[in-house]
Amino acid sequence: MQPTQSLSLAYLAYFAVLGVFVPYVGIFLDHRGLNSQQIGTLLAIVTAMRIVGPNLWSLLAAKRGDPVGVMRLGAVLAAFGWCSTFVDAGYSMLLLGLALYSLCWTAILPQLESAAFHYLNNDTGRYSKVRSSGSVGYILLVVGSGMALEQLGPGFLPGGALLFLVLMLLALWQLPAFSLQATSTEVAIKFRTLWLHRPFVLFMFAAFLLQLSFAPFYSFFTLYCRDLGYSGTASGLLIALAVAAEVVAFFYAGKILGQRSYTLLLGVCYLLTALRWAVVGWFGHLPYVLAASMLLHAFSFAVAHSCAMQFIQQFFPPAQRGRGQALYAGLIYGGGGALGAYIAGWTWQDGAGSQLSFGWAAGACLLAFLLVLGLPRIIRPIGVADTVS
Repeated sequence: MQPTQSLSLAYLAYFAVLGVFVPYVGIFLDHRGLNSQQIGTLLAIVTAMRIVGPNLWSLLAAKRGDPVGVMRLGAVLAAFGWCSTFVDAGYSMLLLGLALYSLCWTAILPQLESAAFHYLNNDTGRYSKVRSSGSVGYILLVVGSGMALEQLGPGFLPGGALLFLVLMLLALWQLPAFSLQATSTEVAIKFRTLWLHRPFVLFMFAAFLLQLSFAPFYSFFTLYCRDLGYSGTASGLLIALAVAAEVVAFFYAGKILGQRSYTLLLGVCYLLTALRWAVVGWFGHLPYVLAASMLLHAFSFAVAHSCAMQFIQQFFPPAQRGRGQALYAGLIYGGGGALGAYIAGWTWQDGAGSQLSFGWAAGACLLAFLLVLGLPRIIRPIGVADTVS
């Protein structure tokens, strides 16, 4: 297989596993007899692994100089941890197994993003088309798993996810190994140096706020739809519509970015996301309006993510991009997602606080918009001797 084909297959398999796991793991754990406290504790540990795991694996990748090898090791150990779901050996065994799965699963995506830009010669347009296969995998498995749940019950989940874990292993073993070694002009990047770099701070805080704003949607959207009188099928179709818009946007992201300022595009994405949450919170009872708001996911996620990847590629020198991806994944997806879920849990109030929750989500996006206005048009890389002030 060509590297682009292997990358596409790896993205598809990675997000297909998430399409099985994320929407349906709660139902599976309930099926296993866990109470709400046990489920909450287990999912909290899984989320915590997303915060600490990426940076641990990126340090190993930097030390070994073998990003592909680290991805393969992580995938093997993740599959091993996932096998704990096949045997009903009690809560403790399931907790340990899923903790191992989650920790090792975080080895893959940051290094895969770094590898994609390496193989694709930093071409954002080609990257976006390859990355769209992940969105396709997610939407197919969300819909397919819903059908499997109706026909087979929650017991389908272990085997369904393992099938795509194996596919991930096959894809990673098709990728040729490569090494990103530091050049003589690169200097070691220290954590404190990053947080003294104003563009980096502005970018990270804005991205953190964007991910924070997704919490009411990710945590409560299906319940919100139910409370508004939508059927489960309608809720699924609305989510599918959002992911379909994401797929299209990823496919054309190269043309959308073009020579345009990523700062301008990020600002547009944050404003449109603020509009999206306001519409969901105040006009969600109008089916066509709610459906139209789902199309804004193209900007809320796909275009915003492509801009973020471009920032990391420009800001970090080649040997440090895996570390940059890991830092982004841990702080933004792990930290932003966890904090947002905690806040949403307090403000949702069993549906009574739905407008409050989507209101603060919109406010977070407006603040993110103000932050990106301070970003320079051109990002100079950190860690290169002649560009460090």
